[in-house]
Amino acid sequence: MKHQTGPYHVYILLFLLLLITAEIIWSWKKGRNAYEVKETFSNLLVFAGFQLSKYLFAGYQLTVLGFFAHLSPFKLPHNVWIFLLTFVTADFIYYWFHRASHRWKPLWAFHLIHHSAMHMNLTAAYRLNWFSALLSPLFFIPAALLGMPFDFIVISYALNLVYQFFLHTEAIGKLGLVEKVMDTPSSHRVHHGSNPIYIDKNFGGVLIIWDRLFGTYQPETERVNYGLTTGFLSYNPFRLVMHGFLGWFKPVISTTSIVNSSPVLEASKEK
Repeated sequence: MKHQTGPYHVYILLFLLLLITAEIIWSWKKGRNAYEVKETFSNLLVFAGFQLSKYLFAGYQLTVLGFFAHLSPFKLPHNVWIFLLTFVTADFIYYWFHRASHRWKPLWAFHLIHHSAMHMNLTAAYRLNWFSALLSPLFFIPAALLGMPFDFIVISYALNLVYQFFLHTEAIGKLGLVEKVMDTPSSHRVHHGSNPIYIDKNFGGVLIIWDRLFGTYQPETERVNYGLTTGFLSYNPFRLVMHGFLGWFKPVISTTSIVNSSPVLEASKEK
């Protein structure tokens, strides 16, 4: 769902680019190798396509949510408490949307691009499928039917995604007590790990309490290996976006098929 940032849109983009530049300098000085040139350019191209898709699908997204908001038998008022309720509800919905995207192959087809990055850095945050906007409003229909203000739903989801941008980094270590409530870079590094202990863990957006409540929390205990369990996928943004969809039409060969094959039974097999 597209959130209008008006004249501040350019300033926000420049701020994000400044943070990315700072992270690149940090990685170079610390010898962390958090960036790889070809993958970084690939991430930026995917990001450009995703930005375009937001404009293309904004009308569809707003129409879907608006339709179901109109069907709600009651309307909650616009105040701080209702905004907080909407924000927490949106985060709860995101948890299940995200978890389903790892467990159900049709949804994994949209999401796997985000896990195909072999390095964890801020540019990987927007390694997102260009068609994911077709799905996201469908999951927020319950919030609209519960009478939560339409604009509060849109803003809450937008803030959720903005927050997650800052989670995609190795520059920040563990944050102590914050780790018990909030999703943090450490928790999200785990989520991107292809290590057996890390697969299908830490689905939270802003809050990590959902993972703790529903048994999907895993602290960062060993060095994270990033990317799909099948290995490197591609630098081509079009292949990255379409790979999951093409996997629907590939015949199942065996569980030991070639690298980059589609998941055989469950989405998590390819993560």
